[in-house]
Amino acid sequence: MSSRWVVVSTGEPHRRTVVEALASTMPEMSMREAAAGEVLEILDGDSVPLVVELPRLIRLPGEVMRLHPGAEVSAPAGSAIPEFFTAEGTGSPAPLWWLEVYAASGAPDGGRLADALSHAIARLAGGVVLLPDGVRA
Repeated sequence: MSSRWVVVSTGEPHRRTVVEALASTMPEMSMREAAAGEVLEILDGDSVPLVVELPRLIRLPGEVMRLHPGAEVSAPAGSAIPEFFTAEGTGSPAPLWWLEVYAASGAPDGGRLADALSHAIARLAGGVVLLPDGVRA
């Protein structure tokens, strides 16, 4: 079973953002498009340890909290977790972007790679990472 990291950001994480994040975290890997350009597969030789689903715009302020109540939220180094993710928060007052990074089951180091890539994307796009169940910041 794959594990999913979710990047929630105020800025749109364009394809270029994903490429920059990939280059800064794992420059030895390459990337290819799949699913009519909606998915990016991160390649380590012939294997696909990571899959990135390109972003969707979230227009409703409380939608993230509804979809992931009690999620473990992790901010990139040097960033803070936005107030709307706290227990008192009610959701973002502005639209947000939602991007998913999946670590393939059985991929060596897949979780570490997905975590590093997700945090790099969040840093570049002004966001945070919702960690998979069981993973702590």
